[in-house]
Amino acid sequence: MEVGKTESIPMEEENQKRVILVGMDGSRESTHALQWVLQDFCTEPYNIIIIHAQPTASRMTRALAAYFRKCSRSLKTFEEGVKKNTEDIFARAMKECTEKNVAPELKAVTGDARNVLCKAVEQYSAEMLVLGSHENGFTKRLLCRSVIDHCAHHARCFVALVKKKGAWIILN
Repeated sequence: MEVGKTESIPMEEENQKRVILVGMDGSRESTHALQWVLQDFCTEPYNIIIIHAQPTASRMTRALAAYFRKCSRSLKTFEEGVKKNTEDIFARAMKECTEKNVAPELKAVTGDARNVLCKAVEQYSAEMLVLGSHENGFTKRLLCRSVIDHCAHHARCFVALVKKKGAWIILN
């Protein structure tokens, strides 16, 4: 840069939409979380991304599928079931969104839900991650490696836990 000249630095658009991620797993609780977002945030300029973490077949199942034809059919059936489940989840989500005139982005990612959601927060620079709470006790959450607990500690944004009687916001 020459002396006396200035470079213009591109400014971010003032009307750029902020991102809210909604984790959907097909449960009533996750549908309730989506409804909460649509009720409280659809009037603001938010980009709503609905994300579903698809389960994977274990490595052992894939290794066996190479050797046994029957396992290969089971793996194919599993994958078809996962695809159908994802389509059903997105159909229910779209029904809720069209009632509120909201057009969300739908993302299906294969992997462990805890990691998928935390990576999505970073990838989309989400301002908030919204999850439905199954209202499990502390012991069950600890033993079952809770998605909510993991995201509350590792997601780099606000995490909203939507329960039947309201939402809790966890500040990270």
